Amino acid sequence: MIVFLLAAFVILLILIFLLEYRLRRPDEIILTDKAGKIRIRKGRYYPKHFSLAVPATIHSLRLEFESEAKGKLPVKVSIVLSTAANTERLTELVRSGGWNKNMVQKASEECAILLQSLTKAFCESREIDELSGEALYRYLQKELEKEGPKFGLNILQINVQNIEPADSEIAEAMQRQEAARIREKTEQINQEARLNATKKRLETDEKIKQLEHQLALKELNLKKEEQEKEAQLAKLQVEQELERRRLQFESEQQELKVFEHHPELLLLSPQLARLAEASQQLRNARTVVSLSAADQQKAGSLIEALEQILQNVFKKSKDETKK
Repeated sequence: MIVFLLAAFVILLILIFLLEYRLRRPDEIILTDKAGKIRIRKGRYYPKHFSLAVPATIHSLRLEFESEAKGKLPVKVSIVLSTAANTERLTELVRSGGWNKNMVQKASEECAILLQSLTKAFCESREIDELSGEALYRYLQKELEKEGPKFGLNILQINVQNIEPADSEIAEAMQRQEAARIREKTEQINQEARLNATKKRLETDEKIKQLEHQLALKELNLKKEEQEKEAQLAKLQVEQELERRRLQFESEQQELKVFEHHPELLLLSPQLARLAEASQQLRNARTVVSLSAADQQKAGSLIEALEQILQNVFKKSKDETKK
């Protein structure tokens, strides 16, 4: 009997588990209320009647509505809003979306209403030609960064797909105006490109001229250095030649002094031998040999000159002997 009761109890527990507990899916957030605070169950299984399974997927809304710019001009606006549950603000999520499995969708719809009111406020404060998708996107992103957490949502994306006048004539006029502005800007860019190209060309020409001028200066400097070296070399050669001639002149002066004191050495002079040889070859030639100022007036044949030299030598020898 006890065994039967235990078996019945086990079967009852199994039935309760199978009927009450559910397996948590990866795309779900399991919420529960404990002591008035919303919390997340992290186990794989959760009790169905004491928990709420909320989708953790991204929820997107497409908003298409009309607004008015300054002057009561109608404007068509198309926006796509993508949201997801903010697990750090579950209380705000339940407050805005209610305690049901579609709370993320309802909270997103409440956020879309706020988005629509912000868009209308933006459009009503600007002229129709000042409206643009980029400006509206920046405005909405800035405002929803402050208002989004109040709904318990993460604002994943705001995409302004379209914002244009509802009146087709105004839209066409704005398109023509935009086309004219683009053409004007394009022409301005082209002219600036031409101007920049001209400036670059002139700068390049100027740089080339500067380089050519520098090259010419370098060539002149090199030529000047080469001329200076040639002048120094020529000067050195002249100085060497002058020094050689000075030494030769001094040598000749010394030689003349020796001949002046010892005229007999003239007989051993190779120049005198060459004169003698020349006189034998040219018998009619007349040779003048001078040893002093008095001798410059005497002229004759080479033999007479030699006789005169010998006489002077003997006379000098006698004078020295007498002394």
